[in-house]
Amino acid sequence: MGDEGLLEDYALTTWRPVSRAQPRLVLLAALFTPLISAAVCVGAILAPAPGAAIPLVVAICIGCPMFAGWEVPNALAALRSDRAGKALRKLRRSLAELPETEQRARLLTPRSGTIPSAPRARSPIT
Repeated sequence: MGDEGLLEDYALTTWRPVSRAQPRLVLLAALFTPLISAAVCVGAILAPAPGAAIPLVVAICIGCPMFAGWEVPNALAALRSDRAGKALRKLRRSLAELPETEQRARLLTPRSGTIPSAPRARSPIT
């Protein structure tokens, strides 16, 4: 009964990129936003700007990179999951190319109804 709210909250916090380029664009924006903000801040301080505008410009130049970095963890997670998915597909493809052996087939189809287990190692103490 209370699961609907949890599912809605999870859907709101889950970030899925629309395209494969979106995480890269988020990271690119997060990279260049501090550089542009620093240039604007330096320009506002060095240029003859009104004194009342300087605190506003500084607040915006600090807030914009923070806002741009908001999505960076999700973008990195999307890129990592894409890379992990490719590695997993490659591993499965290479495993599918391996030939079946008699021992593997015998282990997968038990004759007595039980799967044979590996012999237990003896303790060196006894």
